[in-house]
Amino acid sequence: METRRIEKQLGALFETKGFQVVINWNPPVEVDGNAGEVDLICARDGLVFALEVKSSYFRQSKQDAWFHASTTLRKAGLQLSRKVSAIKHALAERQELSELLILKGESSQTAVHGWIVDTSIECDHQRFNGFLKVSLEELLIALRDDRRLLHDPDGLHTGVFGVPAAVEGTLFPQGFSAANLVNVIE
Repeated sequence: METRRIEKQLGALFETKGFQVVINWNPPVEVDGNAGEVDLICARDGLVFALEVKSSYFRQSKQDAWFHASTTLRKAGLQLSRKVSAIKHALAERQELSELLILKGESSQTAVHGWIVDTSIECDHQRFNGFLKVSLEELLIALRDDRRLLHDPDGLHTGVFGVPAAVEGTLFPQGFSAANLVNVIE
C-alpha cells in the first residue's frame, strides 16, 4: 500500500536526522475510546512529532479540492487530536512509549507536535482542528535541507524573469534540531 511505503520511507529519513521513530503505533484503548493507529511518531531534542500521513490523488477541480479539505483533511485533524492526546497520556502514564522513543527525564512534560502530512499541496499550511497540514514534498525538502529546490525558476518572486534566483546555504543556519525543523516548516 502506498501510504505504508511513504510512512516507512519518511520514518527512515527522520531516523537519518537523529530522531527515534515508531511507525504505526497503536495506543491502548482507553475509557474515552480508541484513538486509532498513529502513522509516525518521531522524537528528538525533547520534542515528539505525531504525523498523520495522507496519500491522495491529484484533484482536477475546485470542487474536488474543497471536498478533500472538508472531508479527508478535516477528519485527519480530528483523528490527530485523539492521537496526540493518546500519545501524551501514554508518555505520562506508561513507560513503553517513552522507552521506544528513548525519552529521558520527565516524558510527561514532553511537547507533542501534530502535523497532517499529505502527498497533495492543496490546503497547504492551513490548520485542521488546530493541526498544520503540510505537503510531503515540503517536509522532505526540509529534512534533506534541500534549500536549492526552493528556487524561483520563473522569476516570479525576484521580478527577473527567465533567470533562476540562486539559492544557496542551508535551511538550518543554527544547525539542525527538532525545534529548528518546526521553525522551518511552520
